[in-house]
Amino acid sequence: MRRIAHALGFIGAVGLIVGAQAALAGELKAGFVITKDNYDKIKNETFEGKTVASMVPEKLEYMIKKFGLTMKIAHSKKIEMDPKYVEWSKKNIGTVKFNTADRTMSNWQAGMPFPPETIKMDDPYAGDKVIWNLRADTYGATMDLRDISFVFISGDKGVERVQRWQSMRYYMEGRLDGGPTTVGDGTIAQKTYLFATSPQDIRGLGTFSIRYNDPTSAKPDATWAYLKSVRRTRRLSGGAWMDPIGGTDQLYDDWDIWDAFPTKYQSNKLIGKRWVFAIAHSPELSVDRSKEGTPEEFPSVGLTEAPYFFPAKNIAWEPREVYVVEGTPPPEHPYSKKVVYMEVGFPRPYLGEMYDQKGEFWKFMIFQNRPDVGDDGYKAVMPVVGHVIDVKRNHSTTWSANMKSNPAGVKETDVSLSKLEEVATGGGR
Repeated sequence: MRRIAHALGFIGAVGLIVGAQAALAGELKAGFVITKDNYDKIKNETFEGKTVASMVPEKLEYMIKKFGLTMKIAHSKKIEMDPKYVEWSKKNIGTVKFNTADRTMSNWQAGMPFPPETIKMDDPYAGDKVIWNLRADTYGATMDLRDISFVFISGDKGVERVQRWQSMRYYMEGRLDGGPTTVGDGTIAQKTYLFATSPQDIRGLGTFSIRYNDPTSAKPDATWAYLKSVRRTRRLSGGAWMDPIGGTDQLYDDWDIWDAFPTKYQSNKLIGKRWVFAIAHSPELSVDRSKEGTPEEFPSVGLTEAPYFFPAKNIAWEPREVYVVEGTPPPEHPYSKKVVYMEVGFPRPYLGEMYDQKGEFWKFMIFQNRPDVGDDGYKAVMPVVGHVIDVKRNHSTTWSANMKSNPAGVKETDVSLSKLEEVATGGGR
C-alpha cells in the first residue's frame, strides 16, 4: 500500500508539473500577431494572465475575422497623468456633486470630476459620471490638432482622397496651465474651430462652435460655418453637433469617439469594467509631411494592404482596463446606440461601436492614443489617429494628427469666429 501511495504521489507531482508547463505554454509572448487565421486557435491562451478572448470584445473580433484586422500585442505600460490633474482629481472626491434631477455636476473646477474610486458599478448614474470625466478638460488648457489629415479610404480600392484641416479647442474651464482654472464668466465650457486647408476646392471651409456651460437643452451649442462661395459665416442649427464633419464618415459627436455632454443623450449606462487590447502608445509622429503623397506620410495607418483603413501592422496593442458605457442618443440622432470603451485610470476612449436607427451595427472606431508633454511641460494622453470605419459600406475616414496639449502662446481670441474668418480667407494660420 505504501508503494502504491508513493506511486500515486509521484504521478500527482508529475501531473502538476505537466499542468504548470501547459499553463506556461499557453501564455503568448509580446510581439505575437493575432490574425483571422490564428484567432480561434489562440483565443483561450493568455497574455499577462488574461485570456485573449476576454480582451477582445465581440465587435473587435468581428473586425479581425470579417475585415482582417491584425494586432501585434505588447506588454502594457503604466501611464501617468500630469501631477496638477491628479491633485485636482483627488480634491474632487467628496467635493464634486452629481445632481440626479438633471444629471449635471456641480462644484467642479478642474481634474477628473469623478475619480475611479467614486464610480460604483451599481450606481444607475455611473455611466453619466464616466462621460463627465471624458468631457471635462484633460488636455491642460488647449488642444491643438496640428497637421490633421482626413484620408478617405475604400476597403476594396484603397485611398480615394486626402483632405487637410486645422483645428484647435480652447477650454474655458478646467484649465491647468498655471493661470485661473476658469476664463470668463463661467457660462462657456469651450470654443472650437475646424477649417480646411486643402485641396483647393474645400480650402477655407470651416466651423466655429461655442459649447455653453449649460448641459441641458435650454442652450444648445452655437455653431457657425464659413461659406466660401459668399465669403461669410452663417449660424447653424443647434443640432449641428450630430452632423457629419464635412463629407467624412465621422460626426462632430464622434470627435474623440464621444464628444457630447452626457446630458445630450437620453441615458448612459455603465455596462461593466473589463480588459481590452487597445492602442495607448502610438508613435510620436502621426503625419510626416516630408513624405506627402505616399503611404509613409501616415506611418501609423496600414495603407498598403487591404482593407487599407486599419492600424499599421507594427502598431502595438496592449491590455488596458476600461469602462464600457452604452449611450442612448436622442431620437433625431443618426445613431440609436453608441458604445465606448474608455480607460479606467483616466478618461481616454480606445474603441467605439455605433448602431443605426434599426439597431444594426454601423460603425466601428479605433483610436490610437499616446502620452504627450505640452509646450509648458503638461502631461496628457492624446488621441492622434482615428479609424472611423463604416462597416456597412466597407469604407473609412481615417484621420491622423500631430496633436499637442497646451501649445505655447495661445489666447482665447485665437479661437474665435473672427479667427475662423481670418484663416478661412487666408489671412492667418
